[in-house]
Amino acid sequence: MKKNFQKFFAAAILLCFAVNANAQEEKKWEHSIYYSIGRFIDNDTYTGTDKGLTTKFGYSVNRYFSDNYSLMFGLARHVDRDKAYDDSIPGYDEDDFVFVDLPIIFQYHFNNNGFGNLMFGVGPVISRCVDNDYYEIEDDRYNGLNHKKKLKEYNYSIMPCVAYETRLFRLGVDASFGLRDVKKVYKNRTTGGELTTGKKHLNSVCFTIAFLF
Repeated sequence: MKKNFQKFFAAAILLCFAVNANAQEEKKWEHSIYYSIGRFIDNDTYTGTDKGLTTKFGYSVNRYFSDNYSLMFGLARHVDRDKAYDDSIPGYDEDDFVFVDLPIIFQYHFNNNGFGNLMFGVGPVISRCVDNDYYEIEDDRYNGLNHKKKLKEYNYSIMPCVAYETRLFRLGVDASFGLRDVKKVYKNRTTGGELTTGKKHLNSVCFTIAFLF
């Protein structure tokens, strides 16, 4: 499965660059630079749900097939951080992850009324973790999980979004619902039992502003 994710990730990157290379020859293309900030929701069935901050900075190109329908390809740097570290909590271990995201979003644009229009979109997001976090369990330094990566290398999610857009900018809200259990599984070499238990899904809700050109 890991090899399949790597192949899909590489193909998606090549597709983004191919789309960008041909964009100058088409009349129905739209580029944007966007920034997102919002709530990071780390849903772990073993430790519970933690909340923190998520930020994204990226580039996208949008291919319009009509005045109403378009397909957006993007490439973004995406950071998820748990709540601020609190050393008063025994064994507390915050999360801090960095991803490269490849969103592919199908969009519907309502007809422009002269003051801008609404856009609804939905589609998959393929993410690769480029800066993983490691277990650091301070109250149990002999724990077998210490200094091991927390997440699997690849994640995929579904992203719905809604936005108000004009010729110059787009302002909206988007959410990301993690579809894959991204908790990396480790086993105890002595007993053969699992060191990690439960499942982890990464979710977020963000406000996004995009500058169009």
